[in-house]
Amino acid sequence: MVHAGDRRDPVGVLNILEMAGGHGLDPAALAAGAGLDAAGRSDAPVLAWQELALIEALLRALPDQDPARLGLETGLRYRVSAFGLFGWAMLTRAAFADALALWGRLPTLGLSFSAITAQHLPGQPIVFVLDDHGLGSLPRAVRRFLVARGLVSTAVLTADLLAAPVMPMAAEIGIPPPTEASDRDRFHEVLGPHLVFGRGGGHRLIYHAALARRPLPFAHPVATRTAEQAFLAEAARRGAGGPVAALDVLLRDDAGPPVDLVQAARRLAISERSLRRRLAAAGTSFRQRRDVALAERAQRLLSEDMPVERVAIALGYADAAAFTRAFRRWTGETPGRFARSQPRRSAMTASSTT
Repeated sequence: MVHAGDRRDPVGVLNILEMAGGHGLDPAALAAGAGLDAAGRSDAPVLAWQELALIEALLRALPDQDPARLGLETGLRYRVSAFGLFGWAMLTRAAFADALALWGRLPTLGLSFSAITAQHLPGQPIVFVLDDHGLGSLPRAVRRFLVARGLVSTAVLTADLLAAPVMPMAAEIGIPPPTEASDRDRFHEVLGPHLVFGRGGGHRLIYHAALARRPLPFAHPVATRTAEQAFLAEAARRGAGGPVAALDVLLRDDAGPPVDLVQAARRLAISERSLRRRLAAAGTSFRQRRDVALAERAQRLLSEDMPVERVAIALGYADAAAFTRAFRRWTGETPGRFARSQPRRSAMTASSTT
């Protein structure tokens, strides 16, 4: 569900204004009409209702244009580098799968209207699925714009990360096709010749499995860590959900054993007392958030057929017995029983940029 007061990354608004200018509209007037900084400052705060109001104003100003085509044009303007510290952290990951893992740890920091899940089973294609259920209360034209922008921006960011003209093997967009043949052709140029419109209402991009192992051209582990720490601190200061959301991101880190309270406070650049107070105000605690993150990570590793002893070490437990007791407390069953009941899989959830 879209909440009017949700904080939004300004990249979406800036791309809309840039695209509007290309259609002969006055970006400053559009911005002012949506209650935004008319100067279009890149650091200006943006709320969800303002971006949605801007989209509605754009569609009213261009009534002869298909909203999906306008969404496509806006999606083409996305670049990983425009996301600042987050983009830097993505670009400096070792491989595409590592970048997807980082993307998947950021579902609550105000980067998206609709979630995109990137499903990656070993040896199987990478499948991005856009979930538009949260857009149900919006006008149909706005939903059409956002769905098109979401899939196109995902395709653009994928190619941007890989620094290569990569195109989906197949794609589905569950909206009626544009009336104009030129608009339909443009979608096929961006999302591939096998794009299908309107099938079952789903929205998917399917990429070759080998891309998961593709090295990223700017990979650097020190740069990745530096950028991620700075991004988390900024998210804790002013992101959607503040320190609580940033803590959830931090606790999903797969690079080592989950942090303790002292380490978390240091990484988020706030005091331990402030972190405890913010968690209490949100009706939770550090142990609760850490247990949720540990349980999610343990279940994923077990689903990937990792032995219980290795999962225990990865999560920072002294031995398998201690991990088994904790896992039973989290889930009500043993790690072995859980592993036997699950198909082998590896899934990551990524925040869309729609």
